[in-house]
Amino acid sequence: MSPKVGRNDPCPCGSGKKYKKCCANVDADAEVDTQERKSFDGAVPRALDWLTNKHRRAVKTALEELLFDNLSEDEYNALSALDQATWQSIHINATEWLLAEGYITVKDEHKRVSEYLLGPGGPLFTVDQRNWIAQLGERPLRLYEVTDVIAGQQMTLCDVLDSKAQPVTVHEKAGSDSVLLGQYVGFRIMEVGGHYELSGATYPFSLLKSQEVAEQLHAVKKQFGRKRKGLQESISTIILRKWLEQFYAPMPMPAIRDVFSGESMLLITDYYNVNNWDALASALKTQTDVDGSRETGWNRLMDCENGQTRSLASINIETSPDRISLFYRAQSYADKGRPWFEALAGNAVKFISREITDPIGAMKNRQKQEKTKPLPADPDISPEIHTQVIEQTYHRMYASWADEVIPRLDGKTPRQAIKTPAGLERVKGLLRMYEAREKEQAAQEGRKAVSFAFLWKSLDISP
Repeated sequence: MSPKVGRNDPCPCGSGKKYKKCCANVDADAEVDTQERKSFDGAVPRALDWLTNKHRRAVKTALEELLFDNLSEDEYNALSALDQATWQSIHINATEWLLAEGYITVKDEHKRVSEYLLGPGGPLFTVDQRNWIAQLGERPLRLYEVTDVIAGQQMTLCDVLDSKAQPVTVHEKAGSDSVLLGQYVGFRIMEVGGHYELSGATYPFSLLKSQEVAEQLHAVKKQFGRKRKGLQESISTIILRKWLEQFYAPMPMPAIRDVFSGESMLLITDYYNVNNWDALASALKTQTDVDGSRETGWNRLMDCENGQTRSLASINIETSPDRISLFYRAQSYADKGRPWFEALAGNAVKFISREITDPIGAMKNRQKQEKTKPLPADPDISPEIHTQVIEQTYHRMYASWADEVIPRLDGKTPRQAIKTPAGLERVKGLLRMYEAREKEQAAQEGRKAVSFAFLWKSLDISP
């Protein structure tokens, strides 16, 4: 038998660092938490200890292939240069993946690790530890959307690839962080004592990467058709590879397009002074495609091929006296909307200015701000007025949200999606994510968070 890995020996994970400066801390952490020891605890450390002592070279080779195979020199260098904390998280995921689905070469024979561990001559496990290793080899690594989080207690997950699958609630203390709300994350779900828990490894994806991963997984699923042999292995490999890719190949900012026109999305707002409210209201009332009132504002609607309606322009009542704004989602809508509105309203209004926001630029600025200290609020605007402005913006942006197609809902509108239990949970998850991000943004800006109750109400659902 090979000697036990020494603290000054090269780490068996293949990082090139000494064991004491790499994965020794991870292995120690796995055994530190003794507050609520479970019968299967210690299964993974025991399996890894046995493997690295008995087949150190084979384990090192398998992990190196898992992490570095097919990487360019620049990608390899980028991954190798990661800090210790990041390498520890990679080690946790890679070693669990090896135990669950990986293979090592033993005496010229390719062996699946989970089966090898449980076979004759394997490590000495308790009954529950054996069951845990067996379950690791059986439970699939899947991509889930985190739709609800009770920090330190549990999470609700929806399978991204199976829109008909029932939402799953997992009991999870260490990993149930509210920051995961709305994210796509790769998990292996284990059954423990009549409830579900996570296996330990997590593969979180950024919002930008999530759509790419989901699209690739759906494409692979479609390629397999009714054939299921090899599908889960492909899904698992894609999740692992795409998760690792985030560390050495940053995701470029994607184009954001209007679902119906197909053009790049721009958030365009035209501001007007109102000279005659009665004349404006009367003019808008003559239009069969306009709905609303002076109290609530108006929407110019269009009928879509799927039988739904959507807003071409929303006419909003501003907080400033005798002022309105028209909001559009794309340049073509604004180019056609402004002459239509000004011809209709005539002397009842006077144009003031146009404001254009590029969603891509806004996202880039937000990413930069997240890496630095939050910007202070404008001293000339009170927190109350700031909140009102943000609230009006949300009401404009989400005026027809309930009836707009959303890619994360498998091409359905929220109103269509809520007809199934899984779809309902996904819609609730989106709303919870909106609320969480608004709460975080409001805290940074020193103002009151805007309520999204109007969106819950538009669908007649409750949190």
